[in-house]
Amino acid sequence: MDITNIRRKHNDLGAPSGYSDSENHRDYFRICGGVEWPYMGRPGFLVLVGEQVRNLQSGAPAKFYGLTESEHRQNDDMLLKCVELGTIVDTWYSNIIPEAHRVALHQFNQGQEQKHLTSIQLTNVPMLSEAGDGAQLFRYAEAELDQRTSEGRKTVFLGECVRVQAALQRVPEEWDSAKEILKLPEVTALYYVLGAMFRLPYRIPSREPVSAMKDYDPLNPPWEKMGRIEYDPF
Repeated sequence: MDITNIRRKHNDLGAPSGYSDSENHRDYFRICGGVEWPYMGRPGFLVLVGEQVRNLQSGAPAKFYGLTESEHRQNDDMLLKCVELGTIVDTWYSNIIPEAHRVALHQFNQGQEQKHLTSIQLTNVPMLSEAGDGAQLFRYAEAELDQRTSEGRKTVFLGECVRVQAALQRVPEEWDSAKEILKLPEVTALYYVLGAMFRLPYRIPSREPVSAMKDYDPLNPPWEKMGRIEYDPF
């Protein structure tokens, strides 16, 4: 798949409104990425997933498509790839609780800013422990993925992510520690992005003017004002 065939769409007001995939003739509500860092000789890995546009009021299940994958041996190479793909990615999900990851991200962004180039933002995946352990998220993502790829209920399609599909076959049937998943960077990156997208379902962005929140007074809300004006006991 040629990822350059994906373009950001805009509504009549010029605001972003999803993405168009001309090669596969699909539109996406959102595109998110999963980032697993290189670690002690083990490569890092990126996975991009798009959620296809559907009628949200119809009750139709969400469909997710793997769009691209890539391996990276160095932190900066991986983060540069994130920058390269940033124009078609809403959120990059990762685990940036470990200090080494935070430092690497900070140093990379400092270098980008000094060169007047684009920096990158990574968001911690949900369900991490305070220490950054991802076992809970991995179990959740694994269970959801199993359901969403079962016969007759398939709503996750990973045909463009060959390495991810191969790595999924190497996941132990029973695993006790997140370290067993972390040995498979392709699976870790996939679980990061799909786990986050499953856990944080797409919602239609609010069209309410920003000023509406600025004008709101929690001690004197508008409905109380209306009540005092309209209520006449006599």
